[in-house]
Amino acid sequence: MKTYKVDAVVLKSRDMREADKILTLYSVQRGKQRVVAHGAAKPNSRKRGAVQPFCYSSFMLHRGRELDSISQADLLDAFPDLRGDLDRLTAAAYVADLLDGFTGEGEANPYLFGLLLGTLHLVSGGHREMALRAFEAKLMELAGFKPELEHCSACGASLVETKLWFSSRQGGLLCRECAGMENKTQIFNRGTLESLKILYRWELSKLHQLKLPEMLRKELKALLGAYIEYYLEKRLKSADFLEQLYKNNPGGGTNNTKDLKGGPSGDQ
Repeated sequence: MKTYKVDAVVLKSRDMREADKILTLYSVQRGKQRVVAHGAAKPNSRKRGAVQPFCYSSFMLHRGRELDSISQADLLDAFPDLRGDLDRLTAAAYVADLLDGFTGEGEANPYLFGLLLGTLHLVSGGHREMALRAFEAKLMELAGFKPELEHCSACGASLVETKLWFSSRQGGLLCRECAGMENKTQIFNRGTLESLKILYRWELSKLHQLKLPEMLRKELKALLGAYIEYYLEKRLKSADFLEQLYKNNPGGGTNNTKDLKGGPSGDQ
């Protein structure tokens, strides 16, 4: 069959010649793939609105020898609230970069597609910070890198300390003795561990119920960021830019209540 249809989010777009673009799509049907959008950069192109980064669109594709090409594109959701807000737009770019980094082409995963779409809805709605933490945690799980959070990753011992150690190299928590033998670890509060467990258990639709104090939000961000960087073996440029924006606006949206002192709250 020479033509086929996908419903996809545009992760990336780059110019190709004067009026053409190469897009990186992530679709529920085929996962990640690169395609050509001929003439999409022309001001009067019918495809133009549907091929912008972070748009969710329906595409009719024509098979090609190297890259398939878009013959028709219909916009389903443009997430307009992303476009006028630099924090939200950068968060969406970070989500796209993460997904691109942890997926190979042609590996369809409907759960990951749902996670992507749900996260863009949350970021667009102003829940930037917790949406990103949930996306990071759940993406690592779906990619097969969920950290060990119940026992010491090195010796299997139970973890009873109030303070906990985490090793990206070991892939999870460490007891005090094993942490002393590891070159690089992160130390954090048990409340951060419980917060991370909640992110794994809860659906995205419940995140608005999760209220974390600033200390736990910072620790959670640092833990997941270091873990992701270890497996990607690089630091994403969008992560650096997001860090600068975060320093200027730590809350990053509406989900930044600081009414608790020790741990997360919400209907668990």
